[in-house]
Amino acid sequence: MTLEFLMIKTAEGMEIRPMIAEDMLWVIEHGVKEYGLKCYPNDHMRELALARENNGKCITGLVDGNIVGVGGMDEMWTGVGEVWLMLSYETDKYPKRAYKVIRDGLKKLIEDNGFWRTQAWGRMDFDRAHTLFKHLGFKPEGIARKYTPDGVDAILYAKVE
Repeated sequence: MTLEFLMIKTAEGMEIRPMIAEDMLWVIEHGVKEYGLKCYPNDHMRELALARENNGKCITGLVDGNIVGVGGMDEMWTGVGEVWLMLSYETDKYPKRAYKVIRDGLKKLIEDNGFWRTQAWGRMDFDRAHTLFKHLGFKPEGIARKYTPDGVDAILYAKVE
């Protein structure tokens, strides 16, 4: 299932649309909240962003025309998807509406792709990720020691329908 024709708009200035590579590169350049970093995208990052755009399971969330995040699902096998999410610093300006965009976009991805299990990893040192996953109905399943590229532990969360 692809998201070619998906576009959700609400009266509250929220929008969910299929992600294009430029959206992901914008978040990287303006700051990925989880890592607290900004960088100029290189050719490798552009290739990764384009691959995400082309997989048809990625979305961009906007509030009042501002990108609050990009994310999507990697299908591990039939029925099981793994969430990836890059939040921008714009989430601080619109916390409640940003949460609604993330919640609604994730719900749409799960439904459209028939996932009965959705999982996500949260860095131990990023408390807001743990709060977000719990609000989205995910349950912690375990800890992966030194899981991230920089050696930080991560918690595996899952939502099983």
